Amino acid sequence: MIPTVGSLSSVRERSESREGFRRAVPAGPRRGRWWTGLVLACVCLCPVRVLAINWVELATTPTGLEAYYDADSFERINAELIQITVKWVHSGASRQQTIDVRRQSRLSVDGYEDLAYSLSTPVLDCWGKQTRSTGFVDYNSSGKEIGRLAQTTTWVPWGRSATNTPDQELCRKFSNR
Repeated sequence: MIPTVGSLSSVRERSESREGFRRAVPAGPRRGRWWTGLVLACVCLCPVRVLAINWVELATTPTGLEAYYDADSFERINAELIQITVKWVHSGASRQQTIDVRRQSRLSVDGYEDLAYSLSTPVLDCWGKQTRSTGFVDYNSSGKEIGRLAQTTTWVPWGRSATNTPDQELCRKFSNR
């Protein structure tokens, strides 16, 4: 029984004919729950990992290519192997070198005149002094993906004549963790 107010301002009981037919779905959105949808949408559209990156300067190559690593992405796979996200910020010379290499490999160079940076997550074998690529994703200055290179399963040994390469620097920083 639901109380109702009559015309004489007296409260009386009346029966509700629809009491036996309850709705399975609420009539409207639940109050106070709008933020869960907003959070879910943000996580789907902008993953937290992308929003929370902590870039630390690592090295600069002779072509002006600057390397940074994400300090929060360090992962020890096992006692010998580590993995970390690296950002390569291109200069004019490194951009041109990337375009030349892609042309020689008969890969598309569309959009590469605006190449700004590349992301990779290499697997480093610090004891064996070798690296395995998990691929590169290239971005323009607007942050739009313009190309990618696939993962390779081949281990590439570090050059004996090269010293202080970004891979070697990463191993110095993280191999004791």
